[in-house]
Amino acid sequence: MELKVRQRGGTIIEYGDQGVILDPTSNSHSYPTFVSHAHADHAAAFKHPEREKYATTETYRLLEAMGWKRLDNLNQVKVGDTVKLDEIEVKIHNSGHVLGSVQFEVNTPEGTVLYTGDMCTENTFTMDPATPVECDLLIIETTFGAPMFQFPKRNEIAVEVYQWAVNTVINGRIPTFKTDSIGNAQEIISILNKYTNLPVVTTKSATKVTDVYRESGYNLDSVDANSDEGRDLIDSGKCAIITPKGSKVPTDLSEMALASGWAVIMNRGRVAFPLSDHADYKGLLGFIRKCKPKRVLTFHGGKMTKDFHNHIKNTLRIPASPLSTRVETIKGPLMKNENRVLACSRQIIRTIRIPGFVYQPTWLAKEMSRQGFSTDETENSIELLIEKGILKGAEGGVRLT
Repeated sequence: MELKVRQRGGTIIEYGDQGVILDPTSNSHSYPTFVSHAHADHAAAFKHPEREKYATTETYRLLEAMGWKRLDNLNQVKVGDTVKLDEIEVKIHNSGHVLGSVQFEVNTPEGTVLYTGDMCTENTFTMDPATPVECDLLIIETTFGAPMFQFPKRNEIAVEVYQWAVNTVINGRIPTFKTDSIGNAQEIISILNKYTNLPVVTTKSATKVTDVYRESGYNLDSVDANSDEGRDLIDSGKCAIITPKGSKVPTDLSEMALASGWAVIMNRGRVAFPLSDHADYKGLLGFIRKCKPKRVLTFHGGKMTKDFHNHIKNTLRIPASPLSTRVETIKGPLMKNENRVLACSRQIIRTIRIPGFVYQPTWLAKEMSRQGFSTDETENSIELLIEKGILKGAEGGVRLT
């Protein structure tokens, strides 16, 4: 039996006729379901009450606070737990992202897969860093997987945050932080509590989420904007406001600032602090080194970070590729008609002869069709040649390395 991984309505890990699905985005598969944390793009399984789900109590409580309904069929897990499902064993590790967020170490007789979910690799003002786990196959998020994303040290950001907040109040305005409801909202509260005497007022979902953090043992001092105390503080102008992105600000006296990892590439026309609950470029590479995987699969790579797998190959010399619908194994992609794909690969190498020239996949598919190869065989061959370091992805196509 072979360990297989693929992306199809979630991350599917299979061993023989058994399997698990991690952070499913649809209800199309019946494998046991594991949810890494409470952000909506990972927690979609909770929209299907009939599914049996494994998640932390904190993830459940956060979704409940955010107004999710019918949160049935939860199997509660915590960091350090192990779930045994016949020959598959799932261990739970901290991911350092937000309250209740975890990684899944999936062990089979053939090898180990580590799925990070969203993760942060450093101590923050609310979370401990993600735990590296040695594995055969690492599936890692790459939200900020590009060299431009290198965050300042946390303490340096904290100094900028509280200095700006205090100076804004001195100048007669109310410092107002636009944040995610779960994660950097609570970190901003923690920073202001630790370094200033400014009362903190929260709005809407930021209030409900912060209440869950407090129930989980976090000492976060804030009040809701709709409470009598909150309204009095806003009227006085002597406070800071934390409000979710996209929500209406409760006063015209607000001076706005954004808290987000994207701040590192924003222009200086607005106040923004690069405070993120994700790992930056160096953090991701460092985490991969510690896990010592044989192969790496990347996910959550956007336009700016889609080439992170190439950085892994070039910098760490570890085979890597984006997680996709194709079936992956510890040794490499599992290809149908492997002999034909290898033959097509050899033909592509004979066809691509100009160093530095970028060849479009559509052109290659047309050329290979003349040699009797299908589009799927050509695409698999291109992926195989990239995997082996013979070809390299480029804007608009591929080129020789």
